[in-house]
Amino acid sequence: MVRTSNILMIGAMFAGVVAVATPVTAKTVKITVAAAPPPLVTFVGAFKDIVTKKIDGRLASPEGKGFKIEWNHAYSSSLASFNEVFETVEEGIAGAGLILKNFEPSNLPLEAYAVYMPFVKPTRAQLVNIDGNMRKKIPEMAKAYTKHNQVYLQSGGNDSMQLFTKFPVTKFVDLSGRKLGASGTFAQWLRGTGAVSVNSSMNQSFTNIKNGVYEGYPISETLGFVYKTWAAAPYFTQIDFGPSVVSGISFNAEVWKSLPTHVQTIIREESAKWPTYLDAIDMKKKGKFVGIMKKKGVKFSVLAAEERKKWVTAMPNIAKEWAARLEKKGLPGNKMVSTYMEELRAAKVEIIRDWDKN
Repeated sequence: MVRTSNILMIGAMFAGVVAVATPVTAKTVKITVAAAPPPLVTFVGAFKDIVTKKIDGRLASPEGKGFKIEWNHAYSSSLASFNEVFETVEEGIAGAGLILKNFEPSNLPLEAYAVYMPFVKPTRAQLVNIDGNMRKKIPEMAKAYTKHNQVYLQSGGNDSMQLFTKFPVTKFVDLSGRKLGASGTFAQWLRGTGAVSVNSSMNQSFTNIKNGVYEGYPISETLGFVYKTWAAAPYFTQIDFGPSVVSGISFNAEVWKSLPTHVQTIIREESAKWPTYLDAIDMKKKGKFVGIMKKKGVKFSVLAAEERKKWVTAMPNIAKEWAARLEKKGLPGNKMVSTYMEELRAAKVEIIRDWDKN
């Protein structure tokens, strides 16, 4: 398999330099954490600059019992690219990973539930809470990690993707015939719009739009600023597809088992606070970045409610299609759809389309 061979080759290059969980003393281990985006991207930076330091602080206190972790932060695709991080953790080349689940549709098929039921408006905190409830009700979600030699720890909330384009979007029909880039499963949102989707990662959006590969990209304000999407596509349209839980923290199973129970507890407890840090950081970043983009000439607009309704109505029922594919593989697709919609309704979240019904 190409991905595996590439990862193993990179791992060999890092051997002796970035030990995954190599004992230094009886109470010290080195753990390499892999991520494809740079620390400037919130979910990576928050783990590096806040979570690991909180863990270190607790380990340095009496409750740490003298145990120490030496973290090696392998970010910016230095160890694994966007579609390799999960496998890098599985193979033990990295001890832990900050994964982007939308790049793992085969390995983590159940994780895409929020992407397949878009145009809903829970807050990020609500969605993270719903995600936790989903995992309690559907054990197959955790088993997907176990199957790949990993231990799931936490999902992170991400702002709703919006839309940066080279052309103004004031009506749903403005998308017809346009070529738009999209990351993995996010391309599902373009079905029924008449737009042509081109699979592309976020870090390629600026270059590909500038070079005419496509004319726009669904991405949030913060990520659109980080990846300079705005510089090639100066029209921003607020679509509100809905927040997602695309990011996540996972540990290699062997590395996790090698840690004492009290250390596992500390890591779990501090990782559980990760989504709160992401929310606070992104809120500040968004205000700052939007201000800069406006000064640079980016034109901001909001897609009218009636046009948003036309969009979601024109789409095929991607949730039921997704559920049917999962059911054929022996996975609880229908339960995923019904449980998520029930959770949204229980939280009194705004829903434009009942994906479990029509």
